[in-house]
Amino acid sequence: MHFPLPLCMISFATLGALLAPIVHVDRLLWTYLIVFSSLCLASYCFDELKGHPLHTHIPDRQLKILGWAGLVFSLAGGVYLALEINLALLLWIPPSVFVILAYNKELFRGRFHNGPVFSIGWGGIPTLGSYYLQTINLSLTVLLAAAGTIVFSLAIWTLNHEFRPDLESVKNIATRQKEPEALASRRSAGRGIWKITRILCYSITLFTIAFYAYRFLP
Repeated sequence: MHFPLPLCMISFATLGALLAPIVHVDRLLWTYLIVFSSLCLASYCFDELKGHPLHTHIPDRQLKILGWAGLVFSLAGGVYLALEINLALLLWIPPSVFVILAYNKELFRGRFHNGPVFSIGWGGIPTLGSYYLQTINLSLTVLLAAAGTIVFSLAIWTLNHEFRPDLESVKNIATRQKEPEALASRRSAGRGIWKITRILCYSITLFTIAFYAYRFLP
């Protein structure tokens, strides 16, 4: 699942819950399960079906099974929580499913496979949805926090996608012209981008841990 990227989604969901006046631990655990099964398991499996960008050797059939299983589990969890807590939670299901399918499966000719959709789906929805599950309400505070997680997610997306065409062009040209130094520079640039991405993921995780300590530790 391209670790440590899943830490970002878990951190965003945690931040949303910690902003609530009262944190229901059982609801937060359900949030983790739904975020993991949908934004991690399902989304990465569907994404890997499009040319195996993560370079795994998992057969496509298994990716489809895992992807749909994760999405169905998250749907079932959402319906269960809506029936147990408040039917208004059902309103979160359509946009969440749409983002996963439209972005990762590149539906509608890939029109929604872009930075804004990614940042809203992987940054905004976990933060807002987690807070809403705790309070069945929204507030200015969580809206501002969601704006922050959206911008943070957009930075990660831009870092990993903006330079990809240029890096691939350099790789193709260097391969054709048999220039090992250019290939080495391309690999070094790719490793540098991924290193910065990991640093960003760990930074938001540490911030979330610090916020948790502020809320609950003496």
